[in-house]
Amino acid sequence: MFGRNLKSAGLLTTGARGVNAPEMTVLDLTRMLIALCATDRPADAVEATNRYRLARCVKGGKIEVQGEEIGTVEEGESLEEVLSGILDLPFIILRMLNPCFFIHWNRLEAELLICEARIIFKVDLTDEEKEAQFRGSFAGISTRRGLDTHALSEMAVAFYLEKEEGTTWEKMKETGSAAKVAARHIFGVKDEGGDDGNT
Repeated sequence: MFGRNLKSAGLLTTGARGVNAPEMTVLDLTRMLIALCATDRPADAVEATNRYRLARCVKGGKIEVQGEEIGTVEEGESLEEVLSGILDLPFIILRMLNPCFFIHWNRLEAELLICEARIIFKVDLTDEEKEAQFRGSFAGISTRRGLDTHALSEMAVAFYLEKEEGTTWEKMKETGSAAKVAARHIFGVKDEGGDDGNT
């Protein structure tokens, strides 16, 4: 239901159904993850996704891997831009970043934990929400929904392998090459005969 509602609103790639359906993109995945973390009601998926995907970074930070800076999240960047960029990274870098993603329902915030960096995104509040926040109405029992490093990496790996191989994950499974492809790109296992798959 989440996917159907987002697709009807033009937030996901549309096209034919069944075997001729278009391939899911990293942006599609990003929006689905935002929807699933922002609400537990499919009827609210479109509104929640549109709201949080445009949430702006209010606390950025440098992204470092083994002491080397590989990027910076700047204030003003949207959650959608940053999260889709992370999911589209080469898998070996993604694993080293150990990203986690959460949406805090009470605070109307999204949070990305990337190595040592804690990146905060805030949605635009309505006048009613601003008044409620001023009165402390957002306090109390906190509700947070998100995904840990393992879950994010599992979801991103298929897109990485498709990009590296120039074909779809479904076709790799059909031809029986999926396991070898994954072993080669993720763990550096060479194909039999010493071929590393790049020649």
